[in-house]
Amino acid sequence: MTDEVFGEPELPVPGPDGRRAKLELVSRLQWELCRRHPWLPGAVSLVRPSLAPNVMEHTEWTLRALDGLGLPMTTRIREALTLPALVLGVALSMADEVEAEQETGVTLDRWWPAQRDRADELLDSGRFPLLATLTGEEVPDVDGLFEYGLARHLDGFAALLERTRP
Repeated sequence: MTDEVFGEPELPVPGPDGRRAKLELVSRLQWELCRRHPWLPGAVSLVRPSLAPNVMEHTEWTLRALDGLGLPMTTRIREALTLPALVLGVALSMADEVEAEQETGVTLDRWWPAQRDRADELLDSGRFPLLATLTGEEVPDVDGLFEYGLARHLDGFAALLERTRP
């Protein structure tokens, strides 16, 4: 099933111009797969990957996006695995929320108000002064968390490229 799902999006050849645009594209395609199939993050292993052609195509496509940067293959494969690790990490939280809502029938919008007394107790204790300053508007949704993580990761990768250029 994992291989079938990874075959859903068509990976454009050659894809958008620029390395960052390519990496953003493949990451967002994988994010959308995880949104449509909440079970997917739990079915993908980066350590013991399934030898599934459509999954491998995503990795190959990412490696092509990194080709020509003068990076050793070790760095390129780590990048090609770190991007889906970022996607899958955030998607696991999203999948947990979908499962919790299905099991309890309580949406996240209804869950938070039910936690208000306990949250106030903890935040008023003085143990968490920085968390106590949050107004609730700062807490990102999973899409916002994914986009933030992707942007910061790609910023860091760009910095790595700058340091490795002669």
